[in-house]
Amino acid sequence: MALTVPKALLIFLSLCGFWTLWVFPYQNGLLAILGRQSEPGAVIPGPTPAPMKQTYTGIGVVDRQLTTLVSFFYTAIDGNRADVSLSFLYLGGQVLSAWVLIMIESLRVGNEKKFILMATTLFGVGVAIIGYACVAPLWFALHLGLSPAVVDPQDFQLIVDVPVRLAIVPISILVGFGLPSLLMCLPAPTVVSFETKQTWTGIQQGWSIWIGLTHLILTSIATGRDPRAGSLTESDKRAKTVKYLRQAYAFSIACSAASHLTAWSLSLLAFAFPVLFSPTYLPQFQPAKVFLPVLPFGQHDVKVLADGALWFLQWDILVGVSATLLWGLTLRVAAKREHATLIQTLVEAIKVSLVTLVLGPCGTAAVAIWGRDELVFQRSDAQVSTTAKKDQ
Repeated sequence: MALTVPKALLIFLSLCGFWTLWVFPYQNGLLAILGRQSEPGAVIPGPTPAPMKQTYTGIGVVDRQLTTLVSFFYTAIDGNRADVSLSFLYLGGQVLSAWVLIMIESLRVGNEKKFILMATTLFGVGVAIIGYACVAPLWFALHLGLSPAVVDPQDFQLIVDVPVRLAIVPISILVGFGLPSLLMCLPAPTVVSFETKQTWTGIQQGWSIWIGLTHLILTSIATGRDPRAGSLTESDKRAKTVKYLRQAYAFSIACSAASHLTAWSLSLLAFAFPVLFSPTYLPQFQPAKVFLPVLPFGQHDVKVLADGALWFLQWDILVGVSATLLWGLTLRVAAKREHATLIQTLVEAIKVSLVTLVLGPCGTAAVAIWGRDELVFQRSDAQVSTTAKKDQ
């Protein structure tokens, strides 16, 4: 099974991501506005005329990139635009969910010596700079083409050689992504200064580096305190891998469901009960405003940075999250050895729709890959049992 169609669709989605995150923002003026944030005398986006922080590392090219990123995300965390904040919340939860799945794949025995699949920190830097919708679909396509554990996977390909590395994945993400994200959302100037808020926002942009460092440090501590963790028998590796996989998948689903249900609940609440919201924020909470992007063609001019940021986030969600769901479902289908009938396909499509409605797209991808793993391990157990009976 060459998986030509899903790989082609993922590459197409990557091209769509490039158009919607780079060409469209260039045409509508968002990139020009972001570029001016590095000029002398620039102020933070929004109604507060506080100075824009432009020095973070002392390295010109790095500081300009961080100034651009901080300017962009500041509109999502300053509390002035609810639509941008909800879109950012939704995207953040979905990316966290997907990142668990990506880190799991990078740790599997079957993907060893595949640098592209194992270099998750480098991949994350690309996501931060270029955009999830550009980079993620391309990584998913490469995974489908390079990983030997995609088509008819075997249980030994899905295990992790040092299972404790798998157990540490959720903790690493909470520390490396969650902690700086929490700190950058502290209100200014009541809790932190405007400069401190910008500093934490700049630090947060290196989230994949902090995740990688945290994972490396905690793994070193765990294996140092228990040397046996790195020298388990094959049966112990398998048992612990299955245990920690289930915990990691549950964490991934929780991240997706939390952002999905929170964003949609608040938006639908504003739609159904408008009296609960102030006139300022009511229009911003409407579902169409939060989740429905403008078409990335024609004449659309960004008047303020927040408007362009909203369109950017919406397309990042639509393209990037769709790619994650496609990848997850492809892995699930590729593990099956039987062909589904038309009725079975329709039933599965309804199930996927319902699960997505509750857990979010990346949560559904996690459920699909979790189901794939359980299928493979159960199939292996059945083969071992059958062989044992024949030998008796």
